[in-house]
Amino acid sequence: MQAQTFKQRVISSSIWTFGGNVLTQLIRFVSNLIMTRLLAPEMFGLMSVAGVIMFGLNLLSDIGLRQIIIQNKRSDPAFVNTIWTLQVMRGWLMWVLSVLVALIFASLSHFNFWPEGSVYAEPIFPWVVAVIGFNSVIGGYESTKMAHSSRGLSLKINVSIGLVTQLIGIIFMLIWAYFYPSVWALVAGSMLSTTLSVLSSFYLIKGSHNYFCWDKEVLKEVLHFGKWIFFSSILGFLASSSDKLILGGLVDAKLVGYYAIAGLLVGAIGQLITSVIHSVGFPALSETFRENPQNLKSVFYKLRLPFDLFLISSCGFIFSAAHTIVSILYDSRYESVAWILQIMSIGLFEVRYRVAGECFLAMGKPKLQTSLVFVEMAFMYTVGIMAYQFYGFTGLIWAVSCAALSAVPLNLYYMKKFDLLDWKRELMVLPM
Repeated sequence: MQAQTFKQRVISSSIWTFGGNVLTQLIRFVSNLIMTRLLAPEMFGLMSVAGVIMFGLNLLSDIGLRQIIIQNKRSDPAFVNTIWTLQVMRGWLMWVLSVLVALIFASLSHFNFWPEGSVYAEPIFPWVVAVIGFNSVIGGYESTKMAHSSRGLSLKINVSIGLVTQLIGIIFMLIWAYFYPSVWALVAGSMLSTTLSVLSSFYLIKGSHNYFCWDKEVLKEVLHFGKWIFFSSILGFLASSSDKLILGGLVDAKLVGYYAIAGLLVGAIGQLITSVIHSVGFPALSETFRENPQNLKSVFYKLRLPFDLFLISSCGFIFSAAHTIVSILYDSRYESVAWILQIMSIGLFEVRYRVAGECFLAMGKPKLQTSLVFVEMAFMYTVGIMAYQFYGFTGLIWAVSCAALSAVPLNLYYMKKFDLLDWKRELMVLPM
C-alpha cells in the first residue's frame, strides 16, 4: 500500500479528529440533556468545581510529555519509556495531591470557613475530589503509542478508542444515575471511561509495550522543554479556572451549575476546534518545521482558515440564538443559562489564535506561549476581580469572555516577529 503524502495525512487526520469530536460533543450533549432530567443542578455544580480542581492539579504537574514525543526528533525506546515512566509517576503524584486538597477542604469545612450553601461547604465535596483524583493514576499508565499515532498524523485508532470508551462510560453513568441519582454517577462514568481507554491504548494499537526506564539524558531534555510548558500550564489554570474557583466560594451550587452548563454548551465548540488544532495542527506544524521550515507560514494559514470561518460564524449564531437554544433544550429550571451562554459565546473568537500557540511550540519556543497565557491570567486577576466587585456575577462573566481576547495583540506581535503574520489573511475572514 502506497504511503500517504503529508497533505493526505493532514486531511485524513483532520476529518477523523473533527468527525470524532463532533460525535464526542454530540454524545456528551445528549447525555447532558438526559442527566439534567435525572440529577439536580447542584450535582453538576459539585462535579464542575471538583473537575476544575483536578484540571488545576493536572496543569500544575504538566511538563509537556505528549508534546515532547510529538515535537522531538528522537523516538528510540529509552526516550519513549523514560517519558512513560515520568507519566506514571506524575499520575500517582496528582492523586496524592488531590487527597491532600480534599483534606484541606474538609478541615476548613469543619471550622465553618466556607459560606453556608456554597459548593465548598457541601460535606460530600472533599470525597468527590479525592475519588475523582484516582483517575490520574489510571490515566498515567496510558501507552505512549497514542502519542506516536498523533506524531505520525495517524489518528483513526485514537479517535475510535476515544469514542467507544466515552460511550461506554456515559451509558454506565446514565444507568447509575437512573437507579441511584447522585454525583457518584458522574464520577463512576468518568473513571470507567479512563480505565477502558488505557487498556485499549496497550492492546489495540500496534507497537511495543511500554516498560519502566530511566535515562538521565532524556530527563534533561524533558526538563529543558517542559519547564515552559509547566509555567504556561500554571498560568493557564489560574487564568481559565479562576471563575469557577471564585464562584465556588461565593455563590450556591445551583448558580455554579447554571454556569457549568452554559460553559458546556459554548465550550463544546471551543473544545472541538481546540482538539483538532492540538491533535492535527501541532503534529503537522512540527513535521513542517522539522523537514520544510520555509513552508511554515503557508501551512499555518492553510490550517487556520477553516477554523476561522467556523469559529466566527459560530460566535455570531450562539450570541443571537442563545435564548432559543436553551428554551428548546432544557426545562424551565435552566432558563438562567441563556444569558450566561450569550455572553460566553464572545470568547470563541479567541480560539482561532490558538493555532499560533501550537506553531510556537512546534518551533521549539514554548516560552512564547507562556507569556501569552500570563497576559490572560493578569487580565483575569485585575479586570476580572474588579468586574466582580462592581458588577457581581454578570461582571465576572463579561470579564471571562474578554480575558480570552486580551492576549491577541501580543500573539500578533510574535507572529510578525517570526514572519508568520499576513494582515490580509488576518482581516479577510472578519466580515463572516
